[in-house]
Amino acid sequence: MKLGASFSAVVIGATLLFSSNSGSLAQPSKQPIPESLRGIRATTSSAVILMPVVDKSGQGSALSEFATEVVNQAVRNGGIKTLAWFKVEKQLRKEIMGTTSSNPFAYSGSGGGAALTSDSNMNEIIQTGKKLGARYILRPVILKQSDNSTSELKVRPTVGMFFGFGGPSVKTETTQDAEVDVKVDIISVKEEDIIASKTFSGRSREVNKDRANRLDGITGMQIFSGGSTMDGTKIAFYDTIDKIVDFMQSKTQ
Repeated sequence: MKLGASFSAVVIGATLLFSSNSGSLAQPSKQPIPESLRGIRATTSSAVILMPVVDKSGQGSALSEFATEVVNQAVRNGGIKTLAWFKVEKQLRKEIMGTTSSNPFAYSGSGGGAALTSDSNMNEIIQTGKKLGARYILRPVILKQSDNSTSELKVRPTVGMFFGFGGPSVKTETTQDAEVDVKVDIISVKEEDIIASKTFSGRSREVNKDRANRLDGITGMQIFSGGSTMDGTKIAFYDTIDKIVDFMQSKTQ
């Protein structure tokens, strides 16, 4: 004779699950799988909006234009699908101006086209992302850049000096020690908020031959393959690119 219902138990992983004697076992609750940029690359057709690099260091825009090209190519080479910026810009103008004009000079606000991506238009940028099917907005910002060059005069004796003619060899060697700080915000289009933010530092003197080859491999740009003649701040920014791409790929929501 049965006294009440009988129970059985089964161990799944480290969880002990009980079930009444009804012919089936209780099923473990399913945990939601976190969203990530790596998932966008591997398993979905969703895309991200990569904003142009903004320079807030007060040193001008020369570095930001170079940085935008480098980040865009490196992110695409990393397998993250980005929306073409000309499509983003066209839709963004509609959101801001309420017009279908494709004239690149249609926006007459302060700063011209550059004003489109100002912080004051972030809500419109998020709405643009929703309409274009983007999941994330990636926003890189240059916070600091400095280029401190030092010159050293090196004097070396020559063979002629031992025979009483000629003078020493005089050579000036210049060493660059540039630094750049870049902050990257990851904005969720769905949540309409920043879900991750991190600052990366790069130094030109850290980019030796081996590191230069690694960075060239990530960007696919072959900047150092024939010897670089770039200024120090561009090299310092280049030193951050692998860290930036790794952060974008691995950070989960």
